[in-house]
Amino acid sequence: MNKKSLASAGLFFEIKGENTLNTGKEILDKLNELSKISEPSKGVTRLYLTKEYLEARAVIENWMKEAGLATKIDGVGNLIGEYKSQNPKAKTLVLGSHQDSVEDGGKFDGILGVILPIVCIKNLLKEHGELNCNVKIISFAYEEGTTYGAACLTSKAVAGTFKEYLLELEYRGKKLRDAMKECGFDPEKMDECKMKKEEIDTFLEIHIEQGPVLEFENLAVGIVTAIQSCNRYLVNIKGQAGHSGTIPMKMRKDAGTAMAEIIYKSTKLAEELGEMVLTFGKVSVLPGAVNVIPGEAEFTIDIRAMKNTILVDTMEKIENIIKETVEKRGMSYSIEMTNKIMETACSPLVMEALEKSFIRQNIPVFKLPSGAGHDAQEMVNIAEMGMLFVRCVDGISHNPMEDVREKDLDIAGNIIMDYIYNF
Repeated sequence: MNKKSLASAGLFFEIKGENTLNTGKEILDKLNELSKISEPSKGVTRLYLTKEYLEARAVIENWMKEAGLATKIDGVGNLIGEYKSQNPKAKTLVLGSHQDSVEDGGKFDGILGVILPIVCIKNLLKEHGELNCNVKIISFAYEEGTTYGAACLTSKAVAGTFKEYLLELEYRGKKLRDAMKECGFDPEKMDECKMKKEEIDTFLEIHIEQGPVLEFENLAVGIVTAIQSCNRYLVNIKGQAGHSGTIPMKMRKDAGTAMAEIIYKSTKLAEELGEMVLTFGKVSVLPGAVNVIPGEAEFTIDIRAMKNTILVDTMEKIENIIKETVEKRGMSYSIEMTNKIMETACSPLVMEALEKSFIRQNIPVFKLPSGAGHDAQEMVNIAEMGMLFVRCVDGISHNPMEDVREKDLDIAGNIIMDYIYNF
């Protein structure tokens, strides 16, 4: 297709030259500004229900209003911007991602999928005055699971998949229920956050890839085909604390060394099986003194694969390792599942529509799965769901070194504007 025929099929934005909208620079500038709203750290630390969360939300809300969106805050703290079309038969497109970060993370993870759509809507409305579809942009308040352990808590509320027991999760001795109340939210009105299926046709999430595939292929963007399954567990081992100098090695009930053996054997198992990824992201021992044998150990397990059956089978093997290791030392243990997300296929309809936008923008069509979990996995319960990945430099994410090129943001912005315009 030539540029004329592309333009007639939809919108055509020149990546180079005088006609560029330069969305990338505006997106990058806003992300750099938001990155300054953080707890003191090497990277970005912006956690749910903190003053940094509230400050960032206020800034994002102002940008939504400047873009021409009406705004509201729902009962769990999600920020929602809305544009209503004059078209009485208009379909509703919802875009969004999360504003929270991991501790000491990067400036693009999650929040890119909030800011990029805002800039796109702003440019489209400035250029055309109105759109043929309704658009909502959601800045989800809590996706990472950094504090309370369970991921995608606030998208669960929107999708209607939030379970009552999640309110009992604790962080630093405080239950989620109580922390929400202190921040002005009413957990008893969780159902009011739910978006009805008839209120939404498609959910689209833009996100950095968080991996090296697009970088390897030298491509700016890719269409996500599916999101892999993710289960998380909290394991507690109880041994017996004692003096580090007086108890012989063979007579100890050292919870710390039991944990170390479990992690080593489980990691070797995962390497041998090769069908999943396994991470022990949080480990701790009590009482945590240099001259005291650990009487208690606690650690997390994050296990992911493209099929949940693989996770279930692998976890059975890991639990056998835990049982054998602990019992031979005369100790006890407990395992609690804290998070379960099934593998999720993206909608063929959304992938096809994205592919058409790629073609109209003269961008090579490339498809890939997501190894990381996303809010989109919850939103699939109420809408056709799709994702667009944007290349991140060297595939680095959850790291202060996380980076995205301005030119790649230009390309991603043009694709999303095309997608919205033709929705």
